[in-house]
Amino acid sequence: MKNKYKSVGLNYDLIIEKYPNINDYEETVNAYLSDEFFRQLEDMLDNEDYAMAKDATKGLYILASELCLFPLYERLLEIYEDLEYETYTDVMPHYREMIDIHKNIRGVFNA
Repeated sequence: MKNKYKSVGLNYDLIIEKYPNINDYEETVNAYLSDEFFRQLEDMLDNEDYAMAKDATKGLYILASELCLFPLYERLLEIYEDLEYETYTDVMPHYREMIDIHKNIRGVFNA
């Protein structure tokens, strides 16, 4: 299991320290990864609804940090900063990177 987590950049030891019941943790991560905001974020960006996208991204990156999903957290934070500082040309490349990481992590958790 440790190698499975490591394969997507997660720190298994840190996760176990913070969440001793791995089954509960995985259940929580599965619910988080299937959150509707991940699906809606692309629509918000496509529709240039940057205020809503920024709010959604902030919630997603806070939860990613809490769940020790740091590769996902880092990309979500980049998207948030792009939106915060209105560097909109950087948003979609960061979004695509985030989606790739999201898919990889989902694969490990079977979400």
